[in-house]
Amino acid sequence: MHNEHENDMFQLQEEVDIELIREREAAIMQIETTMGDVNQIFKDLSLMVHEQGEMVDNIEAHVQEAHIEVQQGNKQLVQARKHQKKARSKMCCCLVVLLIGAIILTLVIVLPIVTK
Repeated sequence: MHNEHENDMFQLQEEVDIELIREREAAIMQIETTMGDVNQIFKDLSLMVHEQGEMVDNIEAHVQEAHIEVQQGNKQLVQARKHQKKARSKMCCCLVVLLIGAIILTLVIVLPIVTK
């Protein structure tokens, strides 16, 4: 009887051990699945960081291009201002010449009439 009781205890202990092994195996499988999910998350995150790095590089390139364009625009504005001043001077000179021409023409026409 004592021997039978030991066998029952041994068998019960063996069943408990097998159940613990199954639980541990299930827990290990769950950890493995979770690690796979975490691995995929890190891969996705790496891809996003890489894409954002490219976007930042593109933005930086556009900012540099815009800066160059603004500098060129400023140079063109300065040159346009100079041309505008020259054009204004030429316009004034033309008006003075026209005014002098009009005065001379008026004198040429009016003097012979007044002297008669």
